[in-house]
Amino acid sequence: MNFEELLETRDVRKTTKVRLPYGYFYKRLIDGKYSNFVEFHDEVADHVAFSNCVRTEAADMEKVANKHQLHFVPNEGDGGVYAIAVEVGNFITFEQLLNENPAIIARESFDIETIHDLAEITELLNDKGIYHVCFAPCNVLARKNDSSVRLLCHGSFYAKLDQETLYDGLEDYVAPEVLAGGEITARADVYSLAKFVNWLYHSAGLPMEWRYVIKRATAADPERRYASVKEFYNALTNYKNMRRTALVGFAAIAIALAIVGGYFYMLPQPDDVEYVEPVEEPIPDDLLDDNNLLYGLGADADSATIANIVAKQMRAKDSVTIDEREMKAYEAKAEQIFRKQFTKEADRILNKVYNKKEMNLNEKDFMTRSRSMTEELAKVESELAKSSNLGNEKSQRIASEIIDQLTTKKMEALDKDYLGIKKNKTEKK
Repeated sequence: MNFEELLETRDVRKTTKVRLPYGYFYKRLIDGKYSNFVEFHDEVADHVAFSNCVRTEAADMEKVANKHQLHFVPNEGDGGVYAIAVEVGNFITFEQLLNENPAIIARESFDIETIHDLAEITELLNDKGIYHVCFAPCNVLARKNDSSVRLLCHGSFYAKLDQETLYDGLEDYVAPEVLAGGEITARADVYSLAKFVNWLYHSAGLPMEWRYVIKRATAADPERRYASVKEFYNALTNYKNMRRTALVGFAAIAIALAIVGGYFYMLPQPDDVEYVEPVEEPIPDDLLDDNNLLYGLGADADSATIANIVAKQMRAKDSVTIDEREMKAYEAKAEQIFRKQFTKEADRILNKVYNKKEMNLNEKDFMTRSRSMTEELAKVESELAKSSNLGNEKSQRIASEIIDQLTTKKMEALDKDYLGIKKNKTEKK
């Protein structure tokens, strides 16, 4: 092989190919520089309308000036478009990113920034009638130097193709109505993006308070999902405070487990914890009604009894006679009862994990118990909120405050003398 043939061989050399729904993504070295290409699958490119779909998308994407959107130029051949040349940059799929560096999910704000950026670009595209359709980990790209999100080909441009063939092997990330050949809407992107969020947390565990959001977003019936990606993203961010509480709790547990080989001791169990005082001002005396049956109930009153009394008293007065002050009194009493009952239950549940016996389990078993604890807390919060007629947003906020305070008290109760910091020789033996 002479020098010219060597250069020619070098110039057409291809690096490892990564399979996308539409084709293989790879880098090619040309004139000493790497360029990005997608070589389309034959079963996709052979469709009679495919070339026009690619040309239309390339033209439309040129009008989208957003750093999270990749642009490309179609490569034409005798049979039509067979590949696309993608803009310059070092890009990998999210599947590759987490396989090569799984610890990146623990990087501060990585998950939140990823979800935010995906929601932002998807909302922008949806407003233009463009839908990505498939947010599979192999169909969402990242710039390698900073792991920021990039999107390439969008499914709505290829709606005329056979969807089952196009997304073969990735069906779990595509809305059922799309695979059935139905209309592609923003609800399809809600479904697929929720599947991606669930995948993103597959190793760390999906935050407890997001499970309902993901379940609704991935409902088989499109009408039961969030109407838009913006609505879905807002639902996730509305639970930010409870999510922070869960992460702080797990972080505290992980730090405690790491000390002295994962074993530590706690002080004797604290006395029963008093309920957390509400933030609102106390109810003025002039709002209290001597005939109001609610005020004679204690914190341990049966939830069904409370609901029946409220309903009975509401029926006894028509809508004209019930004023805002009286409704405020009802709501404040219901909140007070919820606070007392949830504080008692949360303390009981937390004590299942925060005790000497459980802390001496191995890390795997301990984390399993901890996850079970958070699920039980969420269930209790939901049941008590329903029985006390509190809205979900308000009950979750109050529950988050109570869990924060109880967790802080229990962590402060750790005996530092038994964390290997001040142990004397006798104790070490």
